[in-house]
Amino acid sequence: MNSFAFNSISQIQIDLPTFSERGSKKWISYGEDNLYPQFIASLFLRSAINRTAIQSKIDATIGNGLKTTDEALNYVLVRANPIDSWNDVFEKCAQDYITFGGYALNIIWSNDGKTISEIYHLDFTKVRSGKIEPGEDLPREYYYSTNWENSNKYKPTQYATYNPTLSLECPSQILYAFDYEPGNIYYPLPTYAGSINDIQIDIEVSKFHISNLANSLNPSLFISLNNGIPAPEERKEIYDELTMAYRGTENAGKAFVAFSQDKEHAPEVTPITSTNDNYYTTLETRITTRILTGHRITSPLLLGLYNGGAGFSSNADELAVAYGHFIGTCIRPIQKSMLRVFNNLILNRGYETELLITPTTIIEPTIIAE
Repeated sequence: MNSFAFNSISQIQIDLPTFSERGSKKWISYGEDNLYPQFIASLFLRSAINRTAIQSKIDATIGNGLKTTDEALNYVLVRANPIDSWNDVFEKCAQDYITFGGYALNIIWSNDGKTISEIYHLDFTKVRSGKIEPGEDLPREYYYSTNWENSNKYKPTQYATYNPTLSLECPSQILYAFDYEPGNIYYPLPTYAGSINDIQIDIEVSKFHISNLANSLNPSLFISLNNGIPAPEERKEIYDELTMAYRGTENAGKAFVAFSQDKEHAPEVTPITSTNDNYYTTLETRITTRILTGHRITSPLLLGLYNGGAGFSSNADELAVAYGHFIGTCIRPIQKSMLRVFNNLILNRGYETELLITPTTIIEPTIIAE
């Protein structure tokens, strides 16, 4: 009896990360391998739909930039640190907040500890939380490493948690900002966490299609050579010749030529008809819908996606309503949360003013929730 080997598809991870202590480590593990933010970053880089959704939310959130309620103080926003403006820092934080669910800042206090001297954005993937002591609400410190995959080599640096009352004792602090979520006291989850499986499916389907294209799509012919079973070396040589001749998209549509001693020994060629013609079309629609739902984007028109070849002009009313809903229910809560933090920072910078975001008006929305 012949034996057969089958390859199985690797299981897509569906569990949410665990946040827990690991041995003698001073920080809390961000996921089982402490690399959950790196995983989320890979989803941003590898899924076109997810990346477009995130970037659209970033663009709407930052608008045309920050300004102060007192126009005479707008000059303050030119410098958050020797390199970046407040708008530079705000934009980076918006990208982290929308991608990961939180963001981190390095706050440098003045020598007298009375005001903030400099504000730096920190890469969210490189910060980990210290432990919360009994009876306290926040960790006393955070840890920064340039490479958490090898923290033994790239030793994490400890920073005090942002606390104005400790500005003299700890002049360099980390502000780690994320929204309250029941049960999550150390780290955030992205708001689209419920769509992560679908984002992974989107990536895997894309990989599946490119693999099919690289191998001339699905097998479309079954070739049976009926003149005996050749030796293993000869079988491999025949197989290599066939695959080299017909592999790849550039060989699609080529003629197939076979040589045999006579008709009785001619190879038998059987066409294979695909039974999944509509499967991937349906799957793509499902994936797109669920990813956009996770991002609270009610219409694919907001990302420039439309069906049937109809342009934007024929969907103007739907686009206006969807845009208003998007701004009111998705973008304004993000802006409100971030401005709450940045207004505290500019106050501790020593300026009696508040920050506003100048909106970008792509279209005039029919409905914008207040």
